[in-house]
Amino acid sequence: MLSGLANTSKGVAALGRSSALSLVPQLTVEFGYPGYLLWMYTVLIWTQNGTKQEFLAFFFFLSQLPSSSSRGIVFQLERDSSTLQYMIKINQETPLIAVKQVVDLGGKLPWLFCHKDAYNSSSIRPVKCTSALCSLASKPVNCTCITKNTCSIYTSNPITQSVGRGELMSDLVTVLSNEDSNVTMGTPVASFRRYAFGCATTANISSGLAKGANGVAGLGRSSALSFVTQFAVGFRFSRIFALDLHDNINDDKLNQTRGKIYFGGGPYIHYLYGYEDWADRVLSYTPLLINPKCKEEYFIDVKSIKVHGETVPIDKKLLSINKKTGIGGTKIDIQIPYTTLQTSIYKAYMKAYTGWVERYNNANAEVLDFTNITMVTPVAPFSACYNSSTIPLLTSFDSAPPGVAFMFPKSVWNISLYDLVRVKDGIDCVGFVDGGSKPKTSIVIGARQIGFLEFDISRSRLGFEQPNIKDLEF
Repeated sequence: MLSGLANTSKGVAALGRSSALSLVPQLTVEFGYPGYLLWMYTVLIWTQNGTKQEFLAFFFFLSQLPSSSSRGIVFQLERDSSTLQYMIKINQETPLIAVKQVVDLGGKLPWLFCHKDAYNSSSIRPVKCTSALCSLASKPVNCTCITKNTCSIYTSNPITQSVGRGELMSDLVTVLSNEDSNVTMGTPVASFRRYAFGCATTANISSGLAKGANGVAGLGRSSALSFVTQFAVGFRFSRIFALDLHDNINDDKLNQTRGKIYFGGGPYIHYLYGYEDWADRVLSYTPLLINPKCKEEYFIDVKSIKVHGETVPIDKKLLSINKKTGIGGTKIDIQIPYTTLQTSIYKAYMKAYTGWVERYNNANAEVLDFTNITMVTPVAPFSACYNSSTIPLLTSFDSAPPGVAFMFPKSVWNISLYDLVRVKDGIDCVGFVDGGSKPKTSIVIGARQIGFLEFDISRSRLGFEQPNIKDLEF
């Protein structure tokens, strides 16, 4: 029966257009929309050609999703003041309630805590063990469909790094469209879809999560079960999401408590204080890299760092990803509140920063009424802090203002607005921390330095915004 199939094949995935037993209608019935057909090509090629071909085929077919006129969708983000974790607020279940999940950029799937009836919804449905969707999840080694019909999976806590067991479920989620889209004309439209998530049953799996969090929102780059892929397939838009971590903030240096997350692209309308007008964000781009040992995470090719015009001396080996071990390189991670640098990079960075302060003070020593930038006692976890009133505004410089920038092969990301952190009234600290001498990743760009980023997986690129210096006048 199996003669003529590839050596690695274990069967055939039927995709017939009319048969009720074809995988196409099965998935359409289970989830209520036909987009999952694209996932089935992944399973078919995987069983015949091996893991590498499956990985490439997965990206190829999903990248070919039609860019429809369907409006993108937007969720609110909330930052917990104690743990500094960002949580996405999602309306789901029946009856409808707001569920908070800690955002995990490298998470393979969203999961919620279901231990001892913690999750109650009349619309929840188990995903069958024999379904194609179950085959995409990370499952226990000894899991078989013979003894159990439900889909047993692993759930991972990104804070404690603990792993627990659970079951793959599906439920209804209600979303709001991007109110700035020309499709909605300023009026957000509500719609619902059924999505899959892990129902975690391990008692302590939620340890370390922010207060009020019900689970974790996995936004992994390559997983077919991440929010990014599920929303893209369900709403038929490109695999793009964007983080706005400085939206509607009372004090952009101190009270970073709210933000937004967009799925499906822009526009990303925001208020330009310096121009007293609303406008879409203008983005520059750099390629996203794939770390073979961390395929879900978002790596970028930082070639150097400039601090107020001076290039920080860095061992180039630290900036590249070791293909065998996955060690090195630069990634984005909003669970890290402040950018961490490998120890040798950190020391060189801080030397460049404090050196600029010294040169600036010396250059203006004879200027009448000039106030030196005054260093104060450091506030942990930072090592260099200054009196806020003595730090010059970037708008006071005649030429190009100084700042901190990540240098890419063909572009520059200036983070002048976010290199300092106001830790308390009157004290600003250099917002980078020592990540240790042997970290897995040499540079981890944290939430404070991000501002706004667009993760365009369909084009394998990261979009970033240059600072609007004129806004600082306000």
